[in-house]
Amino acid sequence: MLFRNVFSSAAIFFIAQHINADIIDHKKDNQASPADTPGHMSLPGLFELESIDELKLNWETYNGIRLDTGRLLFENGPGSVWSTPQLANTRDEWTIETTFRLTPKNGDSNIHHDQSNGLAFWLINPSNTGPIDDRNVNNYGGPSQFDGFQFLMNNKDETGLKIFANDGSKVLLNSLSDSIGNCGFNFLQSDIPYSIRVSYSKQRNWFKVQVDNNLCFKTNAIVLPDEIDDFKFGVSANIGDTSEFFELFGINVWSHLTSDAIDDHGLINSGQVKVDADTVVVKDKSDNFVPPSYIRESLMERTRRQQEEIAKQQSNGLSNDGLKEISQKLAQVEQSINNIKFGDGSSAPSYDIKVLETYIQDIKNVQSQQSQILSDLQQSYTDFKSTITQQYSQMLSAVSKLNEKVIGEVREHQFSMEEVGKKVDLLMANHKEISHQYQNQQPLQIPKTDYPGTIVKWILIIIFASILVLTLVIYRLRHDIKHSKLL
Repeated sequence: MLFRNVFSSAAIFFIAQHINADIIDHKKDNQASPADTPGHMSLPGLFELESIDELKLNWETYNGIRLDTGRLLFENGPGSVWSTPQLANTRDEWTIETTFRLTPKNGDSNIHHDQSNGLAFWLINPSNTGPIDDRNVNNYGGPSQFDGFQFLMNNKDETGLKIFANDGSKVLLNSLSDSIGNCGFNFLQSDIPYSIRVSYSKQRNWFKVQVDNNLCFKTNAIVLPDEIDDFKFGVSANIGDTSEFFELFGINVWSHLTSDAIDDHGLINSGQVKVDADTVVVKDKSDNFVPPSYIRESLMERTRRQQEEIAKQQSNGLSNDGLKEISQKLAQVEQSINNIKFGDGSSAPSYDIKVLETYIQDIKNVQSQQSQILSDLQQSYTDFKSTITQQYSQMLSAVSKLNEKVIGEVREHQFSMEEVGKKVDLLMANHKEISHQYQNQQPLQIPKTDYPGTIVKWILIIIFASILVLTLVIYRLRHDIKHSKLL
């Protein structure tokens, strides 16, 4: 009981110490992060486009894809959108994020998502991949034989994200067993868009995939060779004869690791990482803007490591004491054996044998006591591990729910603000057209008081005031989200 109390106190101290270390590292990350404005290779703002043909300067679109109210829709059959310029800085450091949603057609609340339906994000080596055109679409709107990575969202084997890697030599069947990693979550019944973020850093030695800022997959076993060509990237999807369609809201590209890519809000609980990798601490020697210098271990990893170290130290201390006592007993046994004389009758063998039996019995008693102590220690460690795991799971679940709720509210407010802006623009355009027609029809009449115009102006003033209030609310929400990362 005393050992259990000491062990629990030490573990609580280490957990508190690591929470404090995580908070300090989090502050350093936020201070060192560069501006997270998407780069020029990102998909342009879809609300600003009037036709999908405006994408042709830097993007290629194929088959069943169309532009509608600030989004690209994948409705019938295969479709895809690919960047014409290739990913700069491929071999060094980058971050790519895409946002999508699965929506039922005609307001149908039940989504019957077939296994042949899915959306894929691609990072491929174009020099070792088949042609990207409207015929090579057998793999969810993309190439069936490729050199690079495919990040596939479907419900085959398991609903969620599956990560595939290929060298261009074979055709993948998109089964869960072929994936290098996956994380399961239900994207079929969600009104809120999902974001998939892929980041790579040669200097920090990581390849990471996040879903809505939650860690899905991370490894240091993937290193892009210096001779590889710059990646070609894009999004494809396939929709069969079912009552849903995919919406693509954007593709953002950065030539560095963003602050969100560095900081994970949580873990995908059902995710499974299939690449064995060790966490490596890498000293950052070249960056002048003083970014985070080390790859930080998560709280769960640090707690687990400290538990193992404490158990190892306790086990070593106990084993050393026990071995010392056993060695002393064995030395006494050896001395007794050496003192035994056979054949000359000068000694008393029966007495020596009794002494040996006594020593052997003492050794057995010591071993029995050690076994009991080890059993109690193992049980204490198991109970403590179970308690810590349960508490951490509850904390992680609460943080994930809070994060999802806050992000959902922010997105809803942002969408409402955009809708209000569009309605204001439409109202102003209609007002200008009506005024122009009225002036053309009655050019010679004496001007009268413009009561409708005055009413419209007051309506516009009220709308702009509402927009200002919404902007302040959204600013406060974002400020609260930044502070919520401390959890």
